[in-house]
Amino acid sequence: MRRMRILIATLGVSVLLAASFAATAGWQGTWSYYSDEGALVGQWTAGCGAADGRWGQTTANRSFTQGCAASE
Repeated sequence: MRRMRILIATLGVSVLLAASFAATAGWQGTWSYYSDEGALVGQWTAGCGAADGRWGQTTANRSFTQGCAASE
């Protein structure tokens, strides 16, 4: 019975750590903001180190691209 509790506790901690890592990795990327006509009017990059930043204006019409682009 004691071994079963230890196993369940270990699995529970593993699941929490995996979920935490997935949540952190999911916030690396860029929000692109568009006007009503579909023109790009702003962007916000987060979680990408030196590439982080924002410019332009924010709108409700947006899309998210996950991951960080490689810069050369």
